[in-house]
Amino acid sequence: MFDKIQQFLENVQKEMAKVTWPSREELMNSSIIVVVVSVIFTLYIFFADFIISKVVEFLY
Repeated sequence: MFDKIQQFLENVQKEMAKVTWPSREELMNSSIIVVVVSVIFTLYIFFADFIISKVVEFLY
């Protein structure tokens, strides 16, 4: 059992060595894009919900 755990951890270490991590600039740019797109979708859903609620409220 412990041999399998050790083998697993060794494989994880080998795979992690193969990873190409993004630079700080790439990470910041990607994070900014994610935040901006999230805010845009949040506002879109908020206003769509608000308008639909007002239309339904007006009809009933």
